[in-house]
Amino acid sequence: MIKSVTKKFVTAIILVLLFHITGCVHSQVLSSTYEADDELVVVAHGLGRSDWAMWRLAQRLELADYKVCLLNYSTIGESVTTVLADTSKQINACIVNAPKVHFVGHSLGGLVIRAYLQKNKHELENARMGEVVLIGTPNKGSELADHFKDSWVMNVAGGVSQALVTGDNGLGNNLDELDLNIGVIAGTKSLTLTNDQFDGPNDGLVSVESTKLTNMSDFITIDVSHSQMRYNLEVAEQTIHFLQSGSFKH
Repeated sequence: MIKSVTKKFVTAIILVLLFHITGCVHSQVLSSTYEADDELVVVAHGLGRSDWAMWRLAQRLELADYKVCLLNYSTIGESVTTVLADTSKQINACIVNAPKVHFVGHSLGGLVIRAYLQKNKHELENARMGEVVLIGTPNKGSELADHFKDSWVMNVAGGVSQALVTGDNGLGNNLDELDLNIGVIAGTKSLTLTNDQFDGPNDGLVSVESTKLTNMSDFITIDVSHSQMRYNLEVAEQTIHFLQSGSFKH
């Protein structure tokens, strides 16, 4: 009993530290000018992070000749409405005059992208819609969020964190499945501290099953943990392959 309580407490402390140490927003999204053949990738980060969290993936996208717009938004202590309004404004600024637009989201960032594309299709009328890649996104919610839903951790974390639960109250389950070319990447490297909260393969925070969408165009698993997806070379290579070809390299 003591061991179980201690493990739960330690897990909660780690989650809070992850949220607050990496959660500061430090810059503004800047609009850009585009050449006729430029392709823009809008990149959205996850819960408790900032645009810094996606720097390595952004660098690899730029080396593959993509223009990159890194979204930068607060999530801890924020409501879903506030986050979606903030990110929609940033995306609208990024895509002005862009000839072709792709979207890549890690974790919560994938839900941000899905919400934007569901509600703002008219904003993309002047650009060619490209591909969408969701990396470790809890499309059906996270069992770990369920575990902490009535705890002080969720009270501190705020509305966005509370919306990552499974079931009818989860953000992902209240978004439409989009008629777009969507590739989903799931991680399979679990964490000792959280693995007993899942019934199947997971990346430590999100189950493989939760990442799946009924109408996804392609799906792939990679042996990487949730947080390391942002830096992982194979994740970046598969993301770029999907943007270029509309499918992953199997």
